[in-house]
Amino acid sequence: MVEIDPNLSTQELMKLAADHHKKRIELTESERDLLIATLKERGRVELEHGEELEIDDVRLVHRVTGAVSIYFDS
Repeated sequence: MVEIDPNLSTQELMKLAADHHKKRIELTESERDLLIATLKERGRVELEHGEELEIDDVRLVHRVTGAVSIYFDS
């Protein structure tokens, strides 16, 4: 079981998301939901409008509209 620690850096959280997406680690649905919610909040706070951060195959995008999106490349 993987613990989603809010003290992890955004890059570390994105690496966890990438590992889960590539099936290197398994997250429960609640862990996955917490991870996504934490990443979206981090994107809202840490990224400027229109800025994006890409780690492995995960992109965190803070849109100019203020919305935060997470994309997983295949």
